[in-house]
Amino acid sequence: MIELEDYLFFASAEKGKVAETAPLLHNYALAYAMSWAVSPYYYKYQAPEYSQHLQPLNEKGIYIFPASATEVTHRLMQYNTTSESFLMTRAQSLGYPNWGFIKCIRPGARFETYSLSYKSLSFPSRIRLGKWMSQARLEVEEIAPEPGKGKQSPVMLNVQDLPKTPDYFTSMYNVLPTRLVKEAEWKEETEGYRVGEVFLPEAAFWQR
Repeated sequence: MIELEDYLFFASAEKGKVAETAPLLHNYALAYAMSWAVSPYYYKYQAPEYSQHLQPLNEKGIYIFPASATEVTHRLMQYNTTSESFLMTRAQSLGYPNWGFIKCIRPGARFETYSLSYKSLSFPSRIRLGKWMSQARLEVEEIAPEPGKGKQSPVMLNVQDLPKTPDYFTSMYNVLPTRLVKEAEWKEETEGYRVGEVFLPEAAFWQR
């Protein structure tokens, strides 16, 4: 379980002047937040290298699924800023505000996910998420999944990480850098694991 202790914001969709935060946590973001994957502090060019950062986790047998919200409420905030400039000129008048609205997730929201590993994992008690590096608290329960097959999975899945694309799903989120789906179904049984009644399909970071 992941519980927010701060307001969480990341732009999953931009509708006019409103930047919205979807009720989910991307599994790539979680991998970085857990410090399992590490990216450089500075990028000269905005070109993230997910395959280089995440695929070493496949060799270690570590994977975490995207997190779905179990309790969530949003708050709409307005921002009004002007761009910073190191060059003062009189070519145009000053005071062009950059304004809009942010739909963020309130503290107290809870998310649930599953992580798979060949060995016992060490989880931090708290992690940082989103554009504001919001703090979140973790509650971890160790379980022993059993290998099995299934045609349906209720958890949030990253299509990029699946060996076989689901044939059906109830929800899809086009959030960068990949698409996430929920309530996925396959026409034929696929390999994976069972945690009680929950089926987790076989998955690996940046598999496609």
